[in-house]
Amino acid sequence: MGHRNKRYRSFFAPQSRRSFLRRAGYTAGAALGAGLVTGCSDGADVRVGRAPASSTTTFAHGVASGDPLADRVMLWSRVTPSTAGSVSVAWWLSETPDATSPLRSGTLVTDAARDYTVKVDATGLAAGQTYYYGFEAQGQRSPVGRTRTLPTTGVERLRMAVVSCSNYPFGFFNVYGRIAERADLDVVLHLGDYIYEYPGRGVPPEVNPDEYGDGRPLGRAPEPPYEIVTLEDYRTRYACYRTDPDLAEVHRQHPMIVVWDDHESTNNSWRDGAQNHDPDRGEGPWPAREAASVQAYYEWLPIRETVPDTPLAIYRSFDFGDLVRLNMLDTRLIGRDEQLANNAENGFTDTGAYADPDRTLIDDTQRDWLAGRLQNSPARWQLLGQQVMFGQLKAVGAPNSSNTDNPGGQGGVFINSDQWDGYPRAREAIWRLIRGGQAAPNVAIDNVVVLTGDIHTSWAQDITEDPNNPDAYNPDTGAGSMAVEFVGTSVTSPGSNGNPETTKAQNPAMKYVELASRGYMLLDITRERIQAEWWYVDDIETRNDQQRFAAAYFSEDGDNRVRAGASASQERTDAPALAPVQANFNTDTA
Repeated sequence: MGHRNKRYRSFFAPQSRRSFLRRAGYTAGAALGAGLVTGCSDGADVRVGRAPASSTTTFAHGVASGDPLADRVMLWSRVTPSTAGSVSVAWWLSETPDATSPLRSGTLVTDAARDYTVKVDATGLAAGQTYYYGFEAQGQRSPVGRTRTLPTTGVERLRMAVVSCSNYPFGFFNVYGRIAERADLDVVLHLGDYIYEYPGRGVPPEVNPDEYGDGRPLGRAPEPPYEIVTLEDYRTRYACYRTDPDLAEVHRQHPMIVVWDDHESTNNSWRDGAQNHDPDRGEGPWPAREAASVQAYYEWLPIRETVPDTPLAIYRSFDFGDLVRLNMLDTRLIGRDEQLANNAENGFTDTGAYADPDRTLIDDTQRDWLAGRLQNSPARWQLLGQQVMFGQLKAVGAPNSSNTDNPGGQGGVFINSDQWDGYPRAREAIWRLIRGGQAAPNVAIDNVVVLTGDIHTSWAQDITEDPNNPDAYNPDTGAGSMAVEFVGTSVTSPGSNGNPETTKAQNPAMKYVELASRGYMLLDITRERIQAEWWYVDDIETRNDQQRFAAAYFSEDGDNRVRAGASASQERTDAPALAPVQANFNTDTA
């Protein structure tokens, strides 16, 4: 979630959003040579380096899998080279956690040009199957990972964890650890802000130090200690994050489907720049920084490049039989116009430049792609995995359209110009698509569920064009709602001390609002309903295994509205075994 120049006043608190969601911070040592740089601290000055060291650091950044399809999955690791030059890496994949009878195996070479990362698209696999995998290099074995392909038939139930906004210096990644323990998950969705780009100590004295934070008291001072700009900077920051044991474990146990938000590049990024990018500060041209951030993202995450030579086209879809189609969108880099400044006290109204019909959040190509994926989907549930809040969030609620109580029809005061609120005509195009009118075939699309990260807080809400207009939407019955949105909180990034009830009073489509806790969403999906559950961790200042169930909200098949659930869903009892703990995974293979 971007922080600067987005103001959260009024019903949250009499303060700017810079105080509402304090900016993350970094401190630590210096980078070394190209491709061979240090890691970061992780408690009590325990350091795990990327630089050539003992054999125990050969696979210091663990293993990962992602972008599963019915017949394939991406496998990932990174080798810390013992000497400069290329490294040969062997890989294997099996139905059991050992490599004695692999179903697939091979060898590839990595080097500094790809930061010694390794990615394999393991093909020819069976649908809906759990597999185990690993790597070997320099006489060392990696940890054993566990992954799963997508099912194609007979899918009656799915379970997914949803996360976003993992800021290293603000606390330990206990959320990832709790997700890693859930053996019955089909996949983990990461909706962005996987890393943060901010600097550490040494910021100008006039800048509030709370804006950046300080990981030193927890031993979580990331590398490099300055704001990351170059390719080597981004690589170093990813390497730092990936030495965290809880992040390593969630990657080891579950396939992950990811999409970037702004902090993988820099705060409030858009198509041609970013709020936190200034060439006059010596940060160079935006295209160079954007390209560096994107290259490092593809190097360090188990993601498949779906459009050759067009890495910005990160949007893609995943079919879980005829139960779920998951469409992952990019609302950040490929088609977004620049965010506008406020045009009203404590926010903005849908007037002036905000009303420009040509302002876009996603470009025409992505919107047409989404229309095809929704209109031709065989699935019961249509999930949109994306970055910024889709539903309307107002400081002062009022109908968008004119009626007897609102003859001007300006819709009240919106808060955050970085989310879909700041691009009202672009959102209307998606509303029309779901309703089935105008630019879309005259067929409404049922069971659309928007999944959102970015905002470090938790929300469940109906999606309707005019939530404050009683002629268009009934908050008691849900009449007028076309879809639902579930928003997940952060892994560690700070939330707000605002009043949820005041928020809901101005925004009647919102059924659940929780502004302070960190955690994850759990989705339990059947043919009859989709339920979102919020699980929170109350302590991120120590590494611990505590979590609590907080709330559940669901939408029934064909209902297109949110209702409160009574309890958490039941775990599966037949889940495949987690990948085993291997204390000596890096022992000599000879």
